[in-house]
Amino acid sequence: MQVWLKKHWASGMVILVLTVSALLFYQHKIRTEDLVDETKIGVSLTPLSAPFFVADQMGLFKQYGLNVSLLPCSSGVSCADLMLSSDVDYATASESVVMFKSFQRDDILLLASFVESDNDLKLLSLVPSKISRVAQLEGKRVGVIKGSASEFYFDSVLIGSNLRDLRVEKVYLQPKELVPALLAYNVDAISAWEPMGFQVDLLSVARVHNLGIEGVYQLSFNLISRPSHLEFAGDEPTRLLQALQDAIDWIKAHPDQTMTLLSQRLEVPVEQIDWSWDDYVFRLSLGNSLLSNLQLQARWAIDSGLVSKSPPDFRRVFYSHPYQQMLAERN
Repeated sequence: MQVWLKKHWASGMVILVLTVSALLFYQHKIRTEDLVDETKIGVSLTPLSAPFFVADQMGLFKQYGLNVSLLPCSSGVSCADLMLSSDVDYATASESVVMFKSFQRDDILLLASFVESDNDLKLLSLVPSKISRVAQLEGKRVGVIKGSASEFYFDSVLIGSNLRDLRVEKVYLQPKELVPALLAYNVDAISAWEPMGFQVDLLSVARVHNLGIEGVYQLSFNLISRPSHLEFAGDEPTRLLQALQDAIDWIKAHPDQTMTLLSQRLEVPVEQIDWSWDDYVFRLSLGNSLLSNLQLQARWAIDSGLVSKSPPDFRRVFYSHPYQQMLAERN
């Protein structure tokens, strides 16, 4: 009897051990299969990036099976550089950044534009400088950021005012230097994007003149990536655009809540977000207007001596499959 008990006890233990081992293996297998590769996105710290912050806050990326990490960067240029150095998989950048980078290399692909504004850039002067019209910049110093939307906008304002040959001294500055230079009267005007307009209005004891022309330049912020990532990404970019579209829908339905969320995320006053909020048009697009804008800026860059090569074929920069697939799945 004792021999029979020992024999069957031993058999039972073996079965128990095998069962527990199988269960642990199965649980490990489930956890491993549930893990999703991390998708890193370089996101510029600006209200223009609102769809990404909303999608992250509302869990929309997760709803589409994405494990997204947003890496903050100070500008579209720095975001693009992070992507090109393979530190992130995607980046947000203006079409000006895409244009200049495309002259330098052929491994940038544009998936979609997610916001536009025709009033984000401004040409600002202070009333004590007695400059209230563009023509009064003759012989004056204007602070611009070299080879950027800032310089393109300033040149566009001159052309739009029929003052292309106006004698003006461009003072090339870094973005963080523009507002202090104007407030210290080291320059007579600056060509600047938001939130620099808000900062000048907030910090200046003198009244501010906007010499610019609304609508002369259409700024867009875009999602870009590299062929080396997209080649093996499967339907990840399509799901990413679906999450962004859901975020844009939410932004349109909840503008006040979006501004509060951005205020907390960017650590700036709500008033700063509200200052230019009505100028933003959030929508996913990838069309001829963006293509024409890139081509126009490329010709300007060549004519201005900022680049020496012939312009790239920007149609090859557009990577339209994820956008088209996203549209098809939403219809």
